[in-house]
Amino acid sequence: MTKQKIGIIGAGPVGSIMAAHLARSGEEVYLIDIREDIISAVEQKGITLSGTGANFSARVKGTGCFAASLDRLHVDHIFIAVKSNYMETLLEEIKLFYRIGQKLLILQNGIDNEDQAAGKFGAENVMRFIVNYAGMTMEPGYVRVSFFNPPNYIGAFTPKNERKAKDLAELITNAGLKTDYVPDIKKHEWKKTILNAALMPVCATTGLTMKQAMGLEDTRYLCEQILAESIRVAQEVGFDYGEDFFETALSYLSKAGHHKPSTSLDLEAGNPIEYIFQPIIDYGKKKRVPTPYLESLTKVMRCLEHKKREVKL
Repeated sequence: MTKQKIGIIGAGPVGSIMAAHLARSGEEVYLIDIREDIISAVEQKGITLSGTGANFSARVKGTGCFAASLDRLHVDHIFIAVKSNYMETLLEEIKLFYRIGQKLLILQNGIDNEDQAAGKFGAENVMRFIVNYAGMTMEPGYVRVSFFNPPNYIGAFTPKNERKAKDLAELITNAGLKTDYVPDIKKHEWKKTILNAALMPVCATTGLTMKQAMGLEDTRYLCEQILAESIRVAQEVGFDYGEDFFETALSYLSKAGHHKPSTSLDLEAGNPIEYIFQPIIDYGKKKRVPTPYLESLTKVMRCLEHKKREVKL
């Protein structure tokens, strides 16, 4: 695959980790973020990664604080790595400079994010990426990689895009982030969201790390109930992960480390929370599958978020 010109919007851990790997492998990468301190640091020192499977620095080709900065660059692909909260506004900005032939790759947690993009740009121009790595911004331009559970997954929504998705999977794999093409990307995004849903609201409402939440009897019980609810909703939607998925998922969650998910960090900092598990509740209502544990903890989270932001103001 020839060298690609890639614009990455979002310089949080997900976008920065992707940008650093692609830049190191020789791709022409442009990193965009509204946080001027991050962009300034990246311009001066590049991106530095440390932690799980990463210990290097890389310099991107260019930076900008506005999505419109990509207008003059004629990038081949636009990677979207911002929180889903900002998706609608960002897509409207991209429409102002989007050129036919550019592909949008959605690097977000959650369910159906790509449908929102496809509604504005067409399914033939959108691909979905399931991120199986995570990190924490230690300071502007420096990200510590918390974990990488390979592979990542990429999927297309029209046969026309399958070859392109496979090429991108190869490109990202060669850059050091093993990625597989899958024909059933929706099933994978539901699976990851189910796993996130089991821990995120429990950790956020209790202040515990993921390891602590799975190690204490009471909070583990909550995780188990949310996991069971979410699996039932997925089954009604049409995604069956097999009879042993519940136990397999619990085993996976039990291996989580002593760090907090992004929802906890955002809540503690008074930042807007990305409720990536809300669609499970919504689909549950449509399918008449109750999700009392997940819904209750989500409501508690919203109350805590409101209180924290009031204090911050």
